[in-house]
Amino acid sequence: MRFHKIYISIFCMIASSLLMSSCDGFLDENPENKKGSNQFWASKSDAETAVNALYFGGVPYLHSTDVDGGWTPKATMWGGIISGLYVDKRKDRTFTTASEGCNFNVPAFDSPAMKLWHEFYKGISRANFVIANIPTMAGVIDEPTMANYVAQGKFFRAYGYFYLVKEFGDVPYISEPYRAPVDMYKERISAEQVYKNIEEDLLSIIQGDVLPNKAFYDNGCYVTKPMAQTLLAQVYLQWAGAPLNGGDTYYTKAANMALDVIRGGQHALIQPNGSSDDLTSAYNEIKTTKKSNEIIYAKEFNETLDQGNSYPSRSMGAEASQWGVFGGGTIYNAYLPCDMIIQSYETNDIRSHEKQFFFRNWTEKDKDGNDITFTLGDIGNWAWFDETALKMNKSGNYNMPTFRYAEVLLIAAEGLARTGKEADAEGGAKFYLNQVRKRAGLDKETATGDALIQSILTERLHEFPLEFKVWDDIRRTRLYPEADGVNSGKLKWTPLTSATIQNKPDGFTRVGAIPEYALLWPLPLDEIQRNPSLQGHQNPGWN
Repeated sequence: MRFHKIYISIFCMIASSLLMSSCDGFLDENPENKKGSNQFWASKSDAETAVNALYFGGVPYLHSTDVDGGWTPKATMWGGIISGLYVDKRKDRTFTTASEGCNFNVPAFDSPAMKLWHEFYKGISRANFVIANIPTMAGVIDEPTMANYVAQGKFFRAYGYFYLVKEFGDVPYISEPYRAPVDMYKERISAEQVYKNIEEDLLSIIQGDVLPNKAFYDNGCYVTKPMAQTLLAQVYLQWAGAPLNGGDTYYTKAANMALDVIRGGQHALIQPNGSSDDLTSAYNEIKTTKKSNEIIYAKEFNETLDQGNSYPSRSMGAEASQWGVFGGGTIYNAYLPCDMIIQSYETNDIRSHEKQFFFRNWTEKDKDGNDITFTLGDIGNWAWFDETALKMNKSGNYNMPTFRYAEVLLIAAEGLARTGKEADAEGGAKFYLNQVRKRAGLDKETATGDALIQSILTERLHEFPLEFKVWDDIRRTRLYPEADGVNSGKLKWTPLTSATIQNKPDGFTRVGAIPEYALLWPLPLDEIQRNPSLQGHQNPGWN
């Protein structure tokens, strides 16, 4: 796997050899043991290091970014916490406290906003250096390799800008390497133009064979054509909804791009005819696998290389520290799903069963070999639980799925449903929706019209409860999930402005608790102060 081969070269070289990995890099002297820009881009290893660095910053690094250090929610969790559908039970940081109290103000949200902004532009900067410099290496690397490396750069540039535009709306668009601080100080361009630029990058690398049509793990965990197609399908789905409201044109594009992944033949559901209901289930394999072709893209982790997965410590409540089973490190639930989510699953939905996505009980043998069962006070996140890591008081080794084939099926389903193609035959929305439902042990969906679309949105939340999709769904639909019967398998997606919002504050609901302006982050104050073009242009609503 790529992770094992390139760890040392990346973390020894990327900070200065790529120069512009962060805003501060401009003012630093080049360390004597590092290559400057006039020495880099001279060998195959230089090119490999630059490309490998793309996987260890920017959007992928959200899995390692927290609020203000210590035991806090990761950046991947922040949207779910703002939504109120998930709660940070530790409650020792301003951002999460302010979110629960509906205090959507710049001082409380500025620090995490800056972390997002900085990380996205860091990843984009690395991508720009690859895109600009790899083509100058003729004679050092061959033409197909150069084309592939540039394609990987374009994938990660598009990935970075997709997150930027979702989180901040209009943003400065930088497509060339930074040479001086002034290169960063651009005016914002419209979100629509950012989307068009993303689309251009992704279409340019999807066409032809510059990227291999392989599954992620079969390609050594490098960018594949299905990865780029899946990202573009996500882009089109978001573009179709608010705030750009691209409508049917982009729902059709989303469906067609998802269908291209399906027809490409490289990916499939694990246990497609129905998952087992034990520790060998499809959902447990999704958690543990480093080879399945259901995974289209995953964030890699490896504890032995000091790049471990720290989600296990966030998998259950702090009372588990008192059981005497796990290590002495802090255990806490920084992303507790609200009861409404848990109670909305059908009783026979395998995903809701013990030790699939969630769990309440843990059984351990005592010194005499007798089973002792411990029960959590709140639900635990089994998808993140790692017994070996927690017992050794270390980070874990499980990868985190980012794009899965199940999502491709549901994008196809939604795009088709919203454009009137609802059939249960191939090419219709229910054909793809029901593949996901079948694996979960559910009957075929027979609804039509708005009820079908609501079913698809519910299926997205039930299939990806711990993969951080729901905040994007709320933002693009301007709908919020409300209870629609205990164990009914349904949720009622209600206009955000009048919806009953969960956990505002913790344990309570509040109607209309999330103002529409809070669907975007405020521009970071430090960035506004540095960039004259941003002054006076804070996102509306943030005071």
